[in-house]
Amino acid sequence: MTDKNQKTGKVSSFKKFSDLDRSAKINTEDEVQDQVPAEEFVTRPNLPRDTRKVEVPADTKHLKPRQVKDTKDENEANESQVQFFGKLARLPKNTKASKGFNFLENVKISKSSIWYIMVEKQDNELQMIKYNHKKGVDLAKFVMDLKEYYAAKYKTNARVLEMIQNIYVDGNDKYSRICNIPLVEVDGKKMISKMTEDLIKLLSK
Repeated sequence: MTDKNQKTGKVSSFKKFSDLDRSAKINTEDEVQDQVPAEEFVTRPNLPRDTRKVEVPADTKHLKPRQVKDTKDENEANESQVQFFGKLARLPKNTKASKGFNFLENVKISKSSIWYIMVEKQDNELQMIKYNHKKGVDLAKFVMDLKEYYAAKYKTNARVLEMIQNIYVDGNDKYSRICNIPLVEVDGKKMISKMTEDLIKLLSK
């Protein structure tokens, strides 16, 4: 029993039962009176014995209640962070695509006014989602064309061109992932920032 608890770390200061036999015996008042004269007994302070043992507090982490996020506050925070550019809505970084889509529906954003959703998942990945499935471009094809545009624009820079060619585009007409965006600067901006700005310009109209 002792070894099991020591391995799990749930009880850090567990004593063996044999330790109880070796602990100092505490004299009762009657025993003390038998050993010490009465006139000395009343003047001697009743001080605890110095056992020179340090008590280690038990680990109570598992007893603390887990914090639960307030869904209402989270939705309000997201609403204040959403940016709208014409027909495109840009969500906060690392928002799940499905959550972003549901959020816009929950706050009653009209599909006639917003066609696309954009979110930056990582420092090297962008996601595009069609909020209005009946309007707009084929996202996978559109993003692939944008990649080819960059390849032609920076063809004189061999290093940047190689990185652009390594950009991976995945998805379909309603959803597209732009992965492996190079962590380099072009035209004085990070590549992902340049791509984000260009997508906003092209899809916001």
